Amino acid sequence: MYSFMRVINLVKKQNKKKPLKISKTGLEIEFFTLGETGEMVYKGPNLIKKVQKKYPSTAIIEECGKNMIEIGCYPCINTYNPAMDLIKSIEKTIKTAKKNKLRLYGFGTYPGKSKTKITEATKSYNVKEKIFGKETFSLATKAIGFHHHYAFPKGVFDEEKKELKLLVDSKLKRSLINSYNFEIAIDPILTLLTQSSPFFEGKLLAKDSRMLIYRGGKKLNYKGVYNKYQQVGGLPPYKQTATDLIRSLKNRQQRWGRLIKKVDPSLNIDTIYPFKLDISWNPVKINKLGTLEQRGMDMNYMSILLGVSALIKFSLKKIQREFIEVIPSDRGINEPFKIKKGVMFIPPHTHIREKLQKASAYEGYKNKELYEYTKKFYKFAKSVSPEFYYPMYKKIEDMINKKTSVSDEIINFAKRKNLITKKGTISEKSANIIALHFSKKFEKDLKETKRKIRKLMLKHQKVMK
Repeated sequence: MYSFMRVINLVKKQNKKKPLKISKTGLEIEFFTLGETGEMVYKGPNLIKKVQKKYPSTAIIEECGKNMIEIGCYPCINTYNPAMDLIKSIEKTIKTAKKNKLRLYGFGTYPGKSKTKITEATKSYNVKEKIFGKETFSLATKAIGFHHHYAFPKGVFDEEKKELKLLVDSKLKRSLINSYNFEIAIDPILTLLTQSSPFFEGKLLAKDSRMLIYRGGKKLNYKGVYNKYQQVGGLPPYKQTATDLIRSLKNRQQRWGRLIKKVDPSLNIDTIYPFKLDISWNPVKINKLGTLEQRGMDMNYMSILLGVSALIKFSLKKIQREFIEVIPSDRGINEPFKIKKGVMFIPPHTHIREKLQKASAYEGYKNKELYEYTKKFYKFAKSVSPEFYYPMYKKIEDMINKKTSVSDEIINFAKRKNLITKKGTISEKSANIIALHFSKKFEKDLKETKRKIRKLMLKHQKVMK
């Protein structure tokens, strides 16, 4: 997938009078392009050109498939500022799309079958296609997601070299490791809260089909994009120290370099990847921007994505500002996210990666352990959030109380309308109906979310006075 750096560079170029602040929270989202009747179309590059011409300040870029677009927002300390920027950019894109007889679909996978049409070839795409094979790499054009960025603790990142510093006996170094391990621990929760991809290629595959087709691997029992290359695309294990983390990054980079040389000895890895941190497509990523990037989630309603963003932000803020030690232990299975004397326990990474990750993909809210785990995270994250953010959590709280995700909502709609067979398949016409229906629901939610964000901004302004 394209780096968030492209979005940042685009915004910097288009907003020369506005200096880039230290990034606290940054968001990037992806959409599929549809025709007016809900069918998949491959007009992403054309739509992007029209948006950029009409609204040059909109940070919209191409993705690997011609049926996709990506929109980012200017990073900021307050969650609601990038949220409002993002909403405005989406509104402009939707307006432009409708004028050109197009629709946007903002959920993890398109319900029906789709072709693979790669955007203008780049070296990085060519390399991946050679390493994975055309058929496997094509899966990357059939899934869209939401990425959340949160800044590293101060002093742990070299801005010039775009790499982590190896600090000795540093609280900040420990804070980075604690934040990194925490994000791995909450991955199955975040994928549960944002899951919106039950159908894939006309079949009911899983509650989070995107996770399967993108991550793949033995732990998920599915041959996805990174099936054989979990080191660069799977959910990573925890790290005990900064040395362990830096070593794992170097090992990843070296292995990818060997794979490149194997498929094409003439290629120069430094030309394709100027910064070594570019070599990572894991759900939790150390980003060259100096951010911890959570990139394993489905696309979804903006109300849900922004609620999840706030939960992540305030959880990490608590951990980093108070130097909470996040400790993997068996105790973390039954008492996760409890803080006692500056220590928070989380489950062992094997429990997260082998059990809860799989439960999130296939079972969703039906898995009792994952459900209880999610409730405990939500209780913690809400408790460390300012009260005026609570309205942003309403849809998330409703989902948890009802044990129903957007994937469940999509499945239930298909059943009510008799669009799904007993074997779990849907026709192309049914896929179009589902896609168009939820495209309209996304737009309605966008308007409602915009009103909520405006109210939140006003409340915050009163609090700050």
